[in-house]
Amino acid sequence: MEALAPWPPSRNGVKAHMIRQLSTLSILAIFAGCTSVADKPAGPTVDTSQNPEQLSPDLYSNGAKPGQEPMVRYGRYALVNTAPEAEQRDLMAQIIDVSIPPNMHPSVQDAMQYVLSRSGYALCPPTTDHVNILFTRPLPSAQYKLGPMSLRNTLQVLAGPAWQVKVNEVTRDVCFVLRPGYQLPDTPKPTAPVQTDPSSNAGTRR
Repeated sequence: MEALAPWPPSRNGVKAHMIRQLSTLSILAIFAGCTSVADKPAGPTVDTSQNPEQLSPDLYSNGAKPGQEPMVRYGRYALVNTAPEAEQRDLMAQIIDVSIPPNMHPSVQDAMQYVLSRSGYALCPPTTDHVNILFTRPLPSAQYKLGPMSLRNTLQVLAGPAWQVKVNEVTRDVCFVLRPGYQLPDTPKPTAPVQTDPSSNAGTRR
């Protein structure tokens, strides 16, 4: 006859059975953890090709407009206005005060370049000979002392009533065009050389 296992089971057998169950549960827990990590959805990716976003709010959506600026306290009692000066907002409003030595004998173009040298603007290159009529004129002695006056007025004084000042704020170039009602001088036509009759010269020879 087959021998029957002793009942109740021994302590060693119960302990071995519990160890096997705990080992099985540990293995199942490890596999379950791996599965949960693998099934975790990936986070959203960053699109580096996206264009830069515009700053908001846009301070210049309707152009540059003066607004209320805060006051900054310096020291105990001094309050300083942080608003930019008028000539900083409008470069044509900056004040010009120059004196040209009388021994320089500059042209109108020389005076304009001197006035614009530190203003942030430059003269337009003369695309036609029309503006050279103005540029090559000697500077009047009454304009050797200019200012204090705004750059806007200084350029118009140098140009005179016949020329209108055109300012390109994109390139900061200053150009001059003839005003309506004024006419450029006629260009003198080249005269043909006088041809003499050789026979008349031969008759005078002795």
